[in-house]
Amino acid sequence: MRIFLALVMLCLAAPAGAQFRSPEDRNDALVSLSRIFGEMHHIRRLCGRGDEEDIWRERMKRVIDLEAPSFEQRERMVVAFNDGYVSAQGRFPGGTSAAESSAAGRAATGEALVSNIAASAREAAQGPIDESVQRWPQ
Repeated sequence: MRIFLALVMLCLAAPAGAQFRSPEDRNDALVSLSRIFGEMHHIRRLCGRGDEEDIWRERMKRVIDLEAPSFEQRERMVVAFNDGYVSAQGRFPGGTSAAESSAAGRAATGEALVSNIAASAREAAQGPIDESVQRWPQ
């Protein structure tokens, strides 16, 4: 299992003990994250600056590159991204405050997913975090 280096950088402090019960749960979280990325991609294309139109699609590509999922998991992620895009396209035909508000809410949900995915990857690589150990800085 590869660590989400790029996503970890987005999360400065992932919650301790954020783990999945099974690899399937983690894969489902990746699919959910992919859907959010698809929604954000559509909204960014509507409401963002021209130089940022493809930022969420590029992030999706990086996740796939870093995660190196199986063919089946990759397909699930791609389908979810596309479904998210089409869903947002149906709800938001134009760049409105409602679209931006939705993007903010989805971004918060995505951030929580990223934190959990990054924490599980870190824990898989390093072992469980010992909460009794003091960390610097505090």
